Amino acid sequence: MIYRPARLTGTAIGAAIVALALLLAALLMAFASSWDISTAKFLAFGVAFLLLALAAIFAYWTCSCFTMSYALDEKGLSIRWGLVRQFIPLSRIERCVPGREVRFPEIRGINWWGHHVGRASAAGIGEVLFYSSHQSPWELIYVVTSSCSYAISPENSVRFTTELQRLQRSQAAAAEDVPGQKAEHPLVATYPFWLDRYGQALALVAVLANVAIFGFVFAVYPGLADHLNLAFPPLGQTDLRPKREVLQIPATAFALLAVSLAAGLAVHRWERAASYLLLAGAIFLQGLFLIAAAIAVT
Repeated sequence: MIYRPARLTGTAIGAAIVALALLLAALLMAFASSWDISTAKFLAFGVAFLLLALAAIFAYWTCSCFTMSYALDEKGLSIRWGLVRQFIPLSRIERCVPGREVRFPEIRGINWWGHHVGRASAAGIGEVLFYSSHQSPWELIYVVTSSCSYAISPENSVRFTTELQRLQRSQAAAAEDVPGQKAEHPLVATYPFWLDRYGQALALVAVLANVAIFGFVFAVYPGLADHLNLAFPPLGQTDLRPKREVLQIPATAFALLAVSLAAGLAVHRWERAASYLLLAGAIFLQGLFLIAAAIAVT
């Protein structure tokens, strides 16, 4: 049987945040698109892209809130939140504790009114994983196991607890046939790159270097001559081009950055050293393009 939490409030708040971020991004891009190339236009588009990224993240969290459910059967309890699945066998569940009997802990993770997903440490229970949409701590049920506990908020908590106890009594003899407690995460979330601080630092430096190229070119663009010598390396030859073509420098650097990051992430699982080499090469290329942009505009 599938039990669902009260999702209206959490979903509505998440959808409002997504809509607001999209609206602000659209307004910024609409106003800034007619501006001359300048630092102000760079900052406007930068903020717009950040708002779009924020909207995408909150859209996933909001969709996860809307589809959150707790499936209870003779094998165990399955918690669904987005692409994450938590399975707890009936034999591993020691007890269910109503939320009114536990001092409400501070949740570390996604935490807005009507949507709470993250970790907490509850007195008398220990480490708790929250997958709930409660608006009051009394709506919670703590499913306690020997290794980790779970805080959920089915709409009909009495019916859920009664059904769980009934299934535990009827399945006590077949406990050894049930698979163990486990968590299933999407492949992208378990990719080893997300635990590699050195690789993340190299990728971040490469991205920031590309942002610096765009910022530099946009900042100096208004004061440039109508035609520039875009020959690189500058070995005495002259290649006069309209100044608008200087924008190809950061654009080309961005394309190469995307290829380098994709290649670095692709090989990271099998050969970390090769991934570091590709990411370091991306930083070198961004530095080279930054030098080229500086020479072109001077």
